[in-house]
Amino acid sequence: MSGLRAYLAAAGVALLSLAVTACGGTGDVYVPLPQPRATSVGVLPPDVMPAVQRTSLPFIAARPKVEPAYSNTEVLRNFLSIALQAEAADEVDADGGIAISKWRSPIRYRLTGAQVRDRVQVAAFAQHLSNITGLSIREAGEVERYNMDIRFVPRPYRGVEMRELLGTDWLGPRVARLASNWRDYEADRCFTLTTRDPRSGVTGTAHIYIKDELPLVWRETCIIEEMTQSLGLLNDDPRASPSIFNDDGAYQALTTHDELLLRVLYDPRIRSGMRRGSVVPLAEQVIADLRPEYR
Repeated sequence: MSGLRAYLAAAGVALLSLAVTACGGTGDVYVPLPQPRATSVGVLPPDVMPAVQRTSLPFIAARPKVEPAYSNTEVLRNFLSIALQAEAADEVDADGGIAISKWRSPIRYRLTGAQVRDRVQVAAFAQHLSNITGLSIREAGEVERYNMDIRFVPRPYRGVEMRELLGTDWLGPRVARLASNWRDYEADRCFTLTTRDPRSGVTGTAHIYIKDELPLVWRETCIIEEMTQSLGLLNDDPRASPSIFNDDGAYQALTTHDELLLRVLYDPRIRSGMRRGSVVPLAEQVIADLRPEYR
C-alpha cells in the first residue's frame, strides 16, 4: 500500500478536487515522494521574519487599485457558484453541485522545493487568510503534524509525483484527469486536491502542486489562488468579477470581492456539509450583514 493510499485509508476521507487542490498528508504518516531538493520544514528563520511583518504583502501580483462595483446579488450568485460547485469533483449532486466544505481545525502547512521567497510569501499570505477567516494557518514545525502539503515541482519530477497520485484507487475520473492535465500541459500551472470527512463535510487535508519553472508573477498567483481555493472556494466562474476565480487572468491577487466570499464562507452560520437549499437564505443574510449599505 502506497504512502498516499495508506494515509487516506487511515484518515477515512473522501476526495474532492478543486480547480487547483490535492490530498495532503500528516508528518508521521505520509511517505514523501523523491524530492528535487531538500524539503523546507520548520518555522521561518529570524532573518526573513521582517519581510513577513511588512505592512503590504511581498507580492508582485498585487491587488488592483481600482475594482468595478458589484452588488450583493452578484456576490450571492458568485458565492453559490464558487463554493457549491467544483472545477473537478467525483462526488456531485444530480445538478452537478457539491456541499459546503471548510476547515474546522488549525491548518499547518509543509513546503517542499520552496525558495526563501516562496516561504516568505506563503507565510505572509497564510497570515492574511487567517485575518480574513479566523483560522490558524502557519508552517508546521519539524516535529509537528501537517495537513496542508505545498509542493513546487520542477519539470523532471512531475511524472514521479503524478505516478504516485494516479496509482491510487481513490481518484475518480474527473480528479485523475485534472492531475494528468497538470502533468502533461504547460498551460495548467497549478492545482489543488482536498480531502474531507464524508459525514460532516469538514476539510481534512489539502495538497497543492505548483510548477517550479513558472514566471514569478504566475508562481505568486498560484500561491494566492491555490491556498485560497483549498479553504473551500473550489470553483472558477467566467462570470465572477472582480475575482481571481475567473480564468480570464484579469486579476492575479485576491480582490475585495474574493475576500468577501471567504468571509461569507467562514461565517459560523454557513456550516460544512450544507447543500444549496439551506445555504441560499443564510448566505443572503450574511452578505447583507457584511454590506448593509448595499441592501
